[in-house]
Amino acid sequence: MEKVRLRAILIPLGLFVLSAGAYWAVLMGVAPLGLYAPLIFTVIAGVTALGAVKIGAWAPALTAGIGALGFALAGVSLGGILSLGGSAVFIGAVLATIGVLGYTVSMVYHIGTRVYSVTPA
Repeated sequence: MEKVRLRAILIPLGLFVLSAGAYWAVLMGVAPLGLYAPLIFTVIAGVTALGAVKIGAWAPALTAGIGALGFALAGVSLGGILSLGGSAVFIGAVLATIGVLGYTVSMVYHIGTRVYSVTPA
């Protein structure tokens, strides 16, 4: 095992906590829900994907990007920006669900691999 600095664990953990906290804050009513909620979630997922790319977590970045795409598709369909029909909302919801769940699993795995690669001093 190679020695890993604590920073390699704390940065992905911080990104995970911040993104989960942002989702939770929107769901708890900090931001107004309604037609703008999917667009708010799109911004959160997009920023999360960019943060994951910055730290080199490619699988979490990809899944957060899929979630952002799903939220955006649902948002433009529900908001009347594009009249894509009910199937677009369903596809957007499926992509958003896969993206958020995939991000959670892949980021936990990413953090876990960093934790297990640390050798005790």
